[in-house]
Amino acid sequence: MVILILVENVYLCRGRECLFGFMRYVESDILHLLKVGDEQCMRMIFKDYYRALCVYALKYLATVEDAEDVVQNVLIAFWENRKGSAFEGSLRAYLFGAVTKASFKFLERNGQIVFRDIEERADHFFEEMTYDEEELKAIKDRLYREIELLPENARKVFNAIVLEGMTYKEVAERLNVSVNTVKTHYSHALKKLRERLGDLFVVALLCL
Repeated sequence: MVILILVENVYLCRGRECLFGFMRYVESDILHLLKVGDEQCMRMIFKDYYRALCVYALKYLATVEDAEDVVQNVLIAFWENRKGSAFEGSLRAYLFGAVTKASFKFLERNGQIVFRDIEERADHFFEEMTYDEEELKAIKDRLYREIELLPENARKVFNAIVLEGMTYKEVAERLNVSVNTVKTHYSHALKKLRERLGDLFVVALLCL
């Protein structure tokens, strides 16, 4: 299944080359690979967008697990429906908009209320959000400062997963704890950073 390929390749990014520079890939290159049906396209999308999309989904969803499921489903559907065809418009805006809609559908399936005016504004959120290089550097610097303020275990887990690209299992083995414990610390870190940074947290993750 595609999901096994995609999830595995979320974690190919290792070391400090992941921490600097803004987007790691040029969108036009990703879209060219999409047009020719090359699976490398999805590896690139996962590396550039997966973590940020998951944090964004937490605007609406209660758990990291739900956010990851929604994002993975969105990316798989994008690949299955769009591979081999041309894509017009902003990929970033499309993906965040798709995650918004998928999150609301998830909430509706679980009997929760969705406010449609929020959904409509969310479609344009990332199209309207623009920063110059200096502003992006300041956002990243603030993220690093906030990471240092996290409780020790949450900080270690966040750094391992987001900055080193490790899997839950790899982090559990490193710290000699259970995978569920790793997920708990990771969820705590994401929620704290989201509380402190708001939507800038998503922007910062896109810059890593």
